[in-house]
Amino acid sequence: MSVVDGAVALGLLALVVAILTFQQVRSLGRRLERRPPLPTVEEPGSGALQHVGLVRFQAFHDTGGDHSFALALLDSNGSGVVVTSLYHRERCRVYAKPVEQWQSSLQVTDEETEAIKRAREDDRAVDMAPGGV
Repeated sequence: MSVVDGAVALGLLALVVAILTFQQVRSLGRRLERRPPLPTVEEPGSGALQHVGLVRFQAFHDTGGDHSFALALLDSNGSGVVVTSLYHRERCRVYAKPVEQWQSSLQVTDEETEAIKRAREDDRAVDMAPGGV
C-alpha cells in the first residue's frame, strides 16, 4: 500500500466516523426533542424562607464558650420563627417564638431581637463567636 492509498484510506475512515457521529448526534437531538420540557425555576414565594439571622452567646457565666444561640428564620414579610437554645453543662433548653412583620407577640430577649434584626438586614447574617464552631 502506498502513502497515497494510506492517506485515502485514513480519509475514508475519518469520513465514516464523522457520518456515524453525525447520525448519533441527530438521533440524540430527536430524543431530546421528544422529552417534556424541564420545569422552570421560579422566584421563591413570599412565604419561602428568605432571611436568616444567627447570634451566638454565652447564656450562663459558669459555662465556657458561646454554645447558646438565637436563630431567626423568616420569609420576605418578616414572618416565621425565632429559635433560641440555651446551653448549660447539665441541660439544654430550646424555645421557639412566632414572628410576624419582624416582631414577636411574645417577649423576646436581646439576643432574639438581634437575630431578627440581622435577618432583616441581611439573609446571610451569621455572627460566629471567635474560636467557636
